Amino acid sequence: MRQLLPLMGAVLLLASCQSMSSRVGSSPPPEGQPIFLGTKHSLRSSVLEEERGFSLYLPPGYAESSERYPVLYLLDGDAHFHHATGVVQFLAGNSHIPPMIVVGVPNTNRTRDLTPPVHGDTQIPGNTSSPGVARSLPTAGGADRFLRFLEEELAPHIEAHYRTRPYRILVGHSFGGLFAVHALMNRPQSFHAYIAISPSLWWNDGELVAGAVKSLERLPEQERFLYLTMGDEGDGMLKPIQQLAATLEQSRPERLAWRYTFLGNDHHGSTPHRTLYDGLEALFEDLRPQVLAHTEDLAQVDARYARLTKRLGFEIQPSEDLLNSIGYSLLQRGKVEAALAFFRRNVERHGGSANVHDSLGEALEAAGQLEAALESYRRALALGIQANKVHPAYQQHLERVMHKLADAPKPPAPPVQTSGDGAP
Repeated sequence: MRQLLPLMGAVLLLASCQSMSSRVGSSPPPEGQPIFLGTKHSLRSSVLEEERGFSLYLPPGYAESSERYPVLYLLDGDAHFHHATGVVQFLAGNSHIPPMIVVGVPNTNRTRDLTPPVHGDTQIPGNTSSPGVARSLPTAGGADRFLRFLEEELAPHIEAHYRTRPYRILVGHSFGGLFAVHALMNRPQSFHAYIAISPSLWWNDGELVAGAVKSLERLPEQERFLYLTMGDEGDGMLKPIQQLAATLEQSRPERLAWRYTFLGNDHHGSTPHRTLYDGLEALFEDLRPQVLAHTEDLAQVDARYARLTKRLGFEIQPSEDLLNSIGYSLLQRGKVEAALAFFRRNVERHGGSANVHDSLGEALEAAGQLEAALESYRRALALGIQANKVHPAYQQHLERVMHKLADAPKPPAPPVQTSGDGAP
């Protein structure tokens, strides 16, 4: 009997938990607000003779603005869309890159679309039992056709339906990285920047590496950008990319900015996230806030953005957040006049934002220009009400300056002029 009691207790406890579970499960969960990462679309490709889907991410505020944006085309979009859009939104939100549109391109036949035409019968690295590429991957070799789809159909479709800048970024991993390098070497005008993650440059016995110097002589006038990475993936993957980096270092092709990074703590599957983050930062390194954090001269910022505009081929301006952060840094250091220049530029560039008027008001208040500060605070409050985004600080700042003006000593009245007999 003593042995049965624990067993009976366990049965009763299990029954109680099941009963409680059924009661809890019977009530519907509370409704929540959906979080949108993007939307799915498709178009009919006459080049590929099939329906091709794509995922689309638009930057925050797209619907409310008239801005135009660079476009990032992401190969293996079905695998990488989620983390890639997070990286883009995070970097843009911190003023490290401009906001951009992301187009994720999922696969229908990955090997066919992402590999260049097969020459010979290269052995697949790490697979010594393989009979070779040509026999192991019989559908391979359609990269040129797929590049035509991207260049002639998908990109024009995106540019016709969305507000884009004339700047395309191509991102690919593994076979996708091979495809990115192939596109740069053979159709460099198709994209402006190429991020090749763990590229399979062993393809065709390293043909792209061997022909790099000659291929890159055909680069367009506008500078192209190449970012290469490789993890700890064995000699079959590592040696070709090391050879390419050495070739680029020695030949220094004109109109190509490039960088290669070995990611020793990453393996083949983990390189994409880190590479995308670092590659986008490298592409837009002139935008990094820390580069401009201690500047006191608005002309220096203008010159840096003018150089970046020339390099990218489209106008790019400092963001509202960047100008504001520089302005407040100057204000905290007592550089009030320099801060005013940045805040006034922000009002010129982003005058529809309540925040820029409030920030200018703080600088004007610090400069003792209370009447002008009052007008800026009033404008901030009015725009906030109009947009239904009234920050409590807007009203507080307005009331503070009104009190200062009310408490300010009044100038003495001018003496009353009197006639010679003492009469006014």
